[in-house]
Parts: sequence; C-alpha cells; structure tokens
Amino acid sequence: LALYGTARSLIDWHARHGFCAVCGGGTAPVKGGWSRKCDGCGAEHFPRVDPVTIMLAEHDGRVLLGRQHRWPEGRYSALAGFIEPGETIEAAVARELYEEAGVRAHNVRYVMSQPWPFPSSLMIACMAEVESDALTLDPKEIEDAIWVDAAGVRAAMAALPTAPFIAPPVMAVAHHLLLHWLAEQA
Repeated sequence: LALYGTARSLIDWHARHGFCAVCGGGTAPVKGGWSRKCDGCGAEHFPRVDPVTIMLAEHDGRVLLGRQHRWPEGRYSALAGFIEPGETIEAAVARELYEEAGVRAHNVRYVMSQPWPFPSSLMIACMAEVESDALTLDPKEIEDAIWVDAAGVRAAMAALPTAPFIAPPVMAVAHHLLLHWLAEQA
C-alpha cells in the first residue's frame, strides 16, 4: 500500500503542478520525478503531503463512529479532517470532533499514521476522550453518527450479520485504529 500510495501521490502531484507558483512559468520534472523545476525563474517545487487527523472519540467504554453520505449503507468509520495551518494535531482533533459531532475532546493521544494517496495525505490516527455523548452533527460533513461498545466493534470487525455497522476496510488506518481500541479494552 505504501508503494502504491507513493506512486499515486507523485503522479497526481505532477499532473497538478505543471506551472510555477512563483512566476507562472512551465515546470519540468527533475531528480527522478521527486521535484519540478521552473523553466522561467528556476524555482524548485516539491510534492506536498496534507496532514489529516483521524480519530476515535471515547466516552464510557464506547467509541464514536460516523458515516459520510457517499458511503455504502451501514458503513461507519472514525471521524477525520484536515489539519489547518498553525494548528497542532491535538487542536485539530478537538476542533474536528466539535465541528462534526458537537463533542468536546480532551486527553488526545497519538496512535499511528498512514500515508493515504487520495490524493496525497498523511493520516494521523488519534484517540480522544470526550466529556459527553450528546451529539450535534454537522449534516454537511456527516450523515449519521453512533456510539458503539467493544462488543459491537468486535462484531463489525468480524463482519457478523448482527454487527451494528460495516467496518472500514482493512487497508484503512481507521480499521487499525479500531483494532487498537479493542486491544485497549481487553
């Protein structure tokens, strides 16, 4: 997945950066495709990675999962959002949880990361405790959200027909974040 992600990210980046951000001149790949150089001003441009927080909010032995409008019916996953300029990972987790679900987070903990080539993100997975399980959803961001206990997460990860949701695919960091949370519950 990492090799595919690297290739996909570079191909997408090259397709979007044919012109210099400094002077508008054309750019050409250099250094084996790991950068582009402007034909006009000589500025060198490098691929960027966009940091994204993806998180599970915890409250009373349950985790918060949400679903986007475009996902298959029944699919739920961790909430996520881009980190804004000047923002820490912890602040982004707290902001995203509040904006998308109306919950106030504290005790944000980093768990793992994963490159995600759609188009060029670094998913930074975290856990956060929240003060209350009362939700106020942003319907533009999330179609629905549910609190799920460990038994429900286990059922979803095992793809049981009685599971309260369809788990994220195994290639997604959200899947591994759920596994991490389950291991903490044992």
